Amino acid sequence: MKKNIIVIAFLLFPSLMLTAQTNDDVRQKGVRSSSNNIYINLFGPTIPGSLNYERIWTKNGFLNIGTKIGGFYIEFPKKNDIKLASGTFDVTFIFGKKANLFEMSFGWAGHYGSYYSDSEDKTKMYAVPTSTFSMHYRYQKPSGGVFFHVGFTGSSILAFLSNDPVELAVGNGVVYGYQYLTGDKPSFSLISAGVGVSF
Repeated sequence: MKKNIIVIAFLLFPSLMLTAQTNDDVRQKGVRSSSNNIYINLFGPTIPGSLNYERIWTKNGFLNIGTKIGGFYIEFPKKNDIKLASGTFDVTFIFGKKANLFEMSFGWAGHYGSYYSDSEDKTKMYAVPTSTFSMHYRYQKPSGGVFFHVGFTGSSILAFLSNDPVELAVGNGVVYGYQYLTGDKPSFSLISAGVGVSF
């Protein structure tokens, strides 16, 4: 009896292993193992560019969803103490299973700038919040490695902020006047491209 149980166990064990391996292969098919991307983007939601981090949260196969944040900062102390900064947050939808993908994202970006005005003897500050929409061709292997995308980004200006009351009124007059006349906020589109690494 013992011998029969041992023989049956030896016969069943390879079959169970094969079944488990097959099920595991089915589960893993199309699943992305590279969920993190770090890349530099030019002319996207932030102008002139940004350093970005993206996290792909789902592993569904054909459609995956991620979020990304990015931004840049630069200053010119000798040029009227000019400071420029931008930041962005996007929700990304990625279509495709292999390396060639289609990417669509929605989000918001903020642009900030300041400079010292010699004529007014004060620092002037500006901020422009925007909503963004992007579509890109994307190359990213499921296993990770080199990542790049190229496409376009559209931005709509939501408001104009300034520490100068006159400029604040004029800027928002233009934004909301344009919206009143056309039904849409002022908007523009730019070609954008990014390259980096996925892991």
